[in-house]
Amino acid sequence: MHIFTDGFTSVSLSNGNLRIKLAQNGPDNEPIEVATLIVPGVAASNFVNGLGHALKQLEEQIKAKQGEAAGEAKGN
Repeated sequence: MHIFTDGFTSVSLSNGNLRIKLAQNGPDNEPIEVATLIVPGVAASNFVNGLGHALKQLEEQIKAKQGEAAGEAKGN
């Protein structure tokens, strides 16, 4: 299943589960909740840290490619 999200509207801990309400931007940029991501509370820290680490690596890869493209543009 794929869910597109522009962000989230709330985060809570309920019954030992981290619940993140995902939302899309609707008309006039009003958030429309589309799903709830539920992560077991005992795994929440590892999940969030892992996601942060993965995003940092992705950012580094994007910056490296942008640097390569800028270097190629200067070389022409």
